Amino acid sequence: MSGESRQAALHRALAAQAGQPVLFGDLVSAVWGDDPPSNPLPALRNLVKRLRQSVDDEIVTDASGYRLVVRPPAPQQLPADLLDFVGREDELAALEASEARVHAITGPPGIGKTALAVRLAHRIRDRFPDGQLHVDLRGFATGPAVTLEQALGRFLRALGVPPAKVPLDLDEQVELYRAKLKGRRVLVLLDNAAELSPLVPGVEGCTAIVTSRNELQGQIRLDVLAGHEATQLLDRWQIEGSREDHAELIKLCARLPLALRIAGAQLADRHLPDYLADLRGGGRLDALEIEGDAAVRAAFALSYKALPDDARKLFGLLSVHPGTDFDLPDTAVLSERSTEDTAGLVDVLVRAGLVQRADERFQLHDLIRLFASEQMGAEGPAAVRRLMSYYLDTALHASDLAATPIKRLDRLPLELTGRRFESSAQAQEWLDEKRSTLVAAVAAAPHPFSVHLADSLRGYLIYGGYQLEADASLAAGLASARGEGDVDGETAMLNGRGQLYSMRGSFSESLEAYREAAGLATSDSMRATLLTNMGALKRETGDLTGALADLEEALRMARGEPPLHVTVLFILGSVLGARAELRKAIRYFEEAMRLGEEHGFKIKIAVARESMGLAFLELGQYDEALRHLEAALADYEELKVARAVPNVLVNLADTAAATGDAEQAQSLASRALEGARENDDARTRVDALIVLGDVEAAVELANRINYPIGRHKAQLLLAGQDAELASELLRDVRDNGDLLTEAKALLALAEATGDAAAAREALELAKEREQSAVAARAETFLGSAQPPANGGSTSS
Repeated sequence: MSGESRQAALHRALAAQAGQPVLFGDLVSAVWGDDPPSNPLPALRNLVKRLRQSVDDEIVTDASGYRLVVRPPAPQQLPADLLDFVGREDELAALEASEARVHAITGPPGIGKTALAVRLAHRIRDRFPDGQLHVDLRGFATGPAVTLEQALGRFLRALGVPPAKVPLDLDEQVELYRAKLKGRRVLVLLDNAAELSPLVPGVEGCTAIVTSRNELQGQIRLDVLAGHEATQLLDRWQIEGSREDHAELIKLCARLPLALRIAGAQLADRHLPDYLADLRGGGRLDALEIEGDAAVRAAFALSYKALPDDARKLFGLLSVHPGTDFDLPDTAVLSERSTEDTAGLVDVLVRAGLVQRADERFQLHDLIRLFASEQMGAEGPAAVRRLMSYYLDTALHASDLAATPIKRLDRLPLELTGRRFESSAQAQEWLDEKRSTLVAAVAAAPHPFSVHLADSLRGYLIYGGYQLEADASLAAGLASARGEGDVDGETAMLNGRGQLYSMRGSFSESLEAYREAAGLATSDSMRATLLTNMGALKRETGDLTGALADLEEALRMARGEPPLHVTVLFILGSVLGARAELRKAIRYFEEAMRLGEEHGFKIKIAVARESMGLAFLELGQYDEALRHLEAALADYEELKVARAVPNVLVNLADTAAATGDAEQAQSLASRALEGARENDDARTRVDALIVLGDVEAAVELANRINYPIGRHKAQLLLAGQDAELASELLRDVRDNGDLLTEAKALLALAEATGDAAAAREALELAKEREQSAVAARAETFLGSAQPPANGGSTSS
């Protein structure tokens, strides 16, 4: 078989199970059939190395094989090119010929920077086969600018990074961004930037086009159009009139492309001499601080004056919209009209050149948005309340259908009802489509809308993996609550921060946020929620005594609130399990399942089943463990709770390992590890690494995220051959109250030192706690350590 066909066979074998690890032995069989080389693994490694150089897809080495990760389609984010673009040929020629990694295009507003940048991007896009990225940074807009973190988050997702794996830290984002671009040819268009930022790739093969009003290094600074270019633009639009009238129009518009574009839209149904007479008149507004602004604003004013009254009103109201673009349903809320009537008014604004259409969405140039805000009358605050009521009510409904259930603030009385969805898929689609607008709305909304909107999005953003957006949203909501002395709102935002930090493995910051929130809580229900969160976090960090105290207090407060009551029961059961009170833990899990079934809490039933499976695993009742864990996995998959799947997979891997099925354990742990990486679930990664035998990596990660239970589990694999480690582990286990590991640590110490007394103590504890597998190992050790028949000694 030729080398080329072996590569093809290897690629086919990996592609047939894309995303899943393919065992080394299976790959050897697929490539060499019945005639493998004498040293198949080195030969396979060499073949994989050559394949990596010949395909775009990523080939990942797992513990038991290789895995093909199909590279996502190249991002294609460029805005549509302007069909009527004219001029700037000298600038275009210079930019196209340049080998610089940054093309900076600067100049005053309305000068045509974006149009030139987009035209340039389309001309050179073929040089960048790995895609094009685009963001409007809104560096000079009236509303909030797009932050570096938000822009990088969007870019990273477009480059194939799962939302949950986008870092919160800016430096880590930049590092990952550049790592994803390395080896690729990607064009990045940064519009309306205040400065050259880390969004500029700085990576070989990638180029950035940046537009700004500010001076930038290496810039091409645009001036107004040349006279013949402006004339060419009017000819392109087929503006009737004499050359003299054209020349005067160009002069009155100061040869600014934006002013000419607005004028051209007006002249579609007006006589040029009449329009010139108006433009010469006293309606020109006072200039701002930018050169040429009077001409632009004069064109705006004439276009605005020509609008029907209802279109004028809508134009002013559009300035309150928080997003970079808007759609017809949003606009209908602002206009208080039907979607059909609103569409007619928006068409009027588009024809007037005041609104730009981009498929089904619409945009305002930042100068036009500023002008619109000046035309808005006293109805502005009411329009904001309507729009925020619409967003909040829709977000609450969508989150109820599509997001992880969480405890929320009591609902605000709202002025109107938002959209309704027939399925969770529709709700998810709306949340995904509106995500950036909703986060911007949290930052722009008045109190109490800011807090309540952030609260409504909390479950979707945090547990959906959009943690950058969650961080920005919670920060804005917290500032709003504190500014208005809203204690309940502040408590909810701090609770959200605790959840966010916990998801990221920042356990100290999480516990600090929960404690601050608990000190502010004004109701038993909220305090019980926070105590539950704190108890769960302490369980994960090994503080079982503290966890037990928090959860027992929470249980007393939660009995009248079934969803919270069920949650407290199964978390309390898991703490009791870790304290080796396994039968008592199972009783709590059974009670949680009973209440869950009574009230229809499907996800909570799945969690209780998984917890029962773990308890039976520790008791050595492997059939029962398998039954409950497989039922939990089926529930998670049916409910599409993807984030919970890796954890139950690693528990199934532990069960397979305990029953001696090493191959199944490795396969399940590999799947768990991949899912945990996608979800950025550090704790499950630790547990999966342990099953896969990568103990050093598991211990290092467990230490980094302060996960002592995981560290103990990993160290048990080494402690039987290391007396010093075994002694240290036993002390650590007892200090943390990890009683479930105590008998195992004692037995490891016995194995490392030959100490029969330690083995006997381990046996006693294991029997007392019904850890049958540990007891059996201790009995085996003691049996092998009995004095020989000749009366000799086995002193240790």
